[in-house]
Amino acid sequence: MPLDPILQNLLNQIPAVPPGPVDYPALRQMSAAFIPMLAPPATLSPIGSMEELSIDGAGGPIPLRIYRPVGDAAGIVHYMHGGGWALGDLPSVDHTARRFCHELSMVIVTSTYRLAPENPFPAGFDDSLLAARWVLAHRVELGGESLPTAIAGDSAGGNLAAAIALALRDAGDASFDVQALLYPAVDLREDADYPSRRRNADPTLNAEQLGTYIDDYAGGSDLSDQRLSPLAADSVANVPPALIVVQSVDPLHDEAVAYAHRLQEAGVRVELMEFDNMTHGFVHLSALVPAAAAATAEVTARLRAMMTTID
Repeated sequence: MPLDPILQNLLNQIPAVPPGPVDYPALRQMSAAFIPMLAPPATLSPIGSMEELSIDGAGGPIPLRIYRPVGDAAGIVHYMHGGGWALGDLPSVDHTARRFCHELSMVIVTSTYRLAPENPFPAGFDDSLLAARWVLAHRVELGGESLPTAIAGDSAGGNLAAAIALALRDAGDASFDVQALLYPAVDLREDADYPSRRRNADPTLNAEQLGTYIDDYAGGSDLSDQRLSPLAADSVANVPPALIVVQSVDPLHDEAVAYAHRLQEAGVRVELMEFDNMTHGFVHLSALVPAAAAATAEVTARLRAMMTTID
């Protein structure tokens, strides 16, 4: 199925990342410059309030933003941004967080983390795990201890969310009720060989870029570490129910589907959503692409249903 034509036209206007070593400062600057185009102020979803704070991390302050809906909150979601573990910050996903807050009628807590390659693994994971623990410890202030909670992320953020769910399980700590993994990277191992990567069909994320991001994030660490590759974990049992979202053209499609199947085999409830006309990162394009907005609404509706029907 071809990509949505409005999405395709938008992508045609975005310069491709040149091959070879990534100039991360330049790419971060370029990405930030596109945000006003992707999310004009008039398109921002209405919310009740937003506040900023930071918590102390091993590498310095970890910034957070708390978005509260209009009216009573139906739940709490901790969301981590993507960007190949090397791009992105809280302002870059502000428009997406507001959309989630509005559509879910839930408190959204966004967190960022030290970025690679300047801060390779486990810096980003450690910061995100600390932020997740903070969210769980402050449920009362965020909306109420009885509210359902989810950990969520897209792309690299989905990788972090899946890895954190495993880490909380292994520590025997309190965890989230649901994990929402949007087109996540879950298998960073060198021998990972998936048809979706070989097809290399997604105009927003090609296989060469993916390999560079993985190498620069891992920084030489063992790629079979479950904090890097959740799919490599000895067991994936006893983690929260999972909503996993994939796109047919995404190079990460097959590993995400494999993770969904592995969770199911381990007795974890999984809901798998696949979109044929979207690309990697589609949730951030909702303001400009009606089909992306519709797909995002499907995702938030499914997540809300999972969170509000916890057994």
